[in-house]
Amino acid sequence: MASLVANKRFFDDTHFPYGFRRSGDFTLKQAELLEACGHKMLALEQGHHQPESDDEQHFIRVCRGECPAQTLEEKTWVVYREALIRKGRVLNLFTSYHADVEEEEYESDDD
Repeated sequence: MASLVANKRFFDDTHFPYGFRRSGDFTLKQAELLEACGHKMLALEQGHHQPESDDEQHFIRVCRGECPAQTLEEKTWVVYREALIRKGRVLNLFTSYHADVEEEEYESDDD
């Protein structure tokens, strides 16, 4: 899917501040694919770019969950999206923990 290669490198500094290679979520090949094709993949997924081939149309169907990923590019994008979901869950895990716990007064038995 050479049509997915973009002119500029794709980085997600918000979720992967040290890069895709150092995140531990991707293989070296997946990190390279994301950097090379990520801009166009994101544009296709969000509808900012119209598909120009059957491969790109299939990629959009994969993004919508209509069919399973078949190519390395599609599988890499699925791994990327799942990593974003995992990172979101980790960040939300402890955010409301202390707000939901009511403090109780404990009396000492020493009285």
